[in-house]
Amino acid sequence: MPSYFSTFASGLQEVAQDALARQLGDAKIELALDGLIVYQTGQPIQQIKNIRFFNNTFLLLRLFQNPREAALAPMMTAVMKAADALVIPPAVTQAAQFYRITASRHNQTMPIDRDTLAQLERVFSPKLGLRVHRTLPDVEVWFLERSEGLGLAGIRLTRRAATEKELQRGELKPELANILCLISEPNKDDVFLDPFAGSGAIPLERARGFPARRVLASDINPLAVKHLRARAAQEKVRLAVEECDALALRHVADGALDKIVTDPPWGLFEAQNAAALSAFYAAMLREFERVLKPGGLAIVLMGQKELFEGAIPAAQLETLNRYDILVSGKKAAIYKLRKRALTSDP
Repeated sequence: MPSYFSTFASGLQEVAQDALARQLGDAKIELALDGLIVYQTGQPIQQIKNIRFFNNTFLLLRLFQNPREAALAPMMTAVMKAADALVIPPAVTQAAQFYRITASRHNQTMPIDRDTLAQLERVFSPKLGLRVHRTLPDVEVWFLERSEGLGLAGIRLTRRAATEKELQRGELKPELANILCLISEPNKDDVFLDPFAGSGAIPLERARGFPARRVLASDINPLAVKHLRARAAQEKVRLAVEECDALALRHVADGALDKIVTDPPWGLFEAQNAAALSAFYAAMLREFERVLKPGGLAIVLMGQKELFEGAIPAAQLETLNRYDILVSGKKAAIYKLRKRALTSDP
């Protein structure tokens, strides 16, 4: 079976491994690191490309686990010497015309000296059946030198449509929205809500990628609600959007929800003091407790970890897990909370 490697948000290794096993079925994990997974699968390449919780996915050409061989220059030399052994499935280059070769060291793009680049292009052009275009390629061959002393050569399979520049201010990347939904244990019978929907990254991802009985979204900002309704209609996504304060979800009955997945305000850019934020989070969690069914889950992405954790005792919610991650370079955590089930007296 071909081998692949994929990158994902640091801190979510357990979630990524479990989700990969569920989505591919036959995946055999060869190496798992924080933010990187190497695996084999016999599934079609298009199915692998469609895995939305990965940042990027590559067809693995060669894995270098000896630190002395894992630097960029030795990797390139080794790949050129073993060029006859390279196997590139036709699906990788289907409908493509141009390619380029890229190098990265510790997540920073690095230049390749002119002679080495020319040699690599002489190797890969006939292998790929493509012409070189160094600015607008259809396919990219990557050499990655990792900080763990690991090196990988591969062909990039994915091109995410939404980059940081294309996202609205504060909008989550689709892959992060997807993994938040995964952590919520999505079920086809779920009634789901994001009460801080904003631009709609989370509820749109749930409605597009996971079955549910109902997907609800709300926000206190009328303009955000208007734009999200228009976006859902344009994408033909079944999403009910309401203008509502997350601290008083008047449109949601007691115990009506199975899942809440949300990214509430972190208070990093506003002049909010710690006491006000703590009170806000406590009121928010009490409202989450009201609208969740017993055993229902709340998945909360939060930057103010200390203040948020101090507010959790205000509601009958237990913390099942906390995943520490980075969001746009800022420290954050994903909290998985559950409403305590009702207990009867003996």
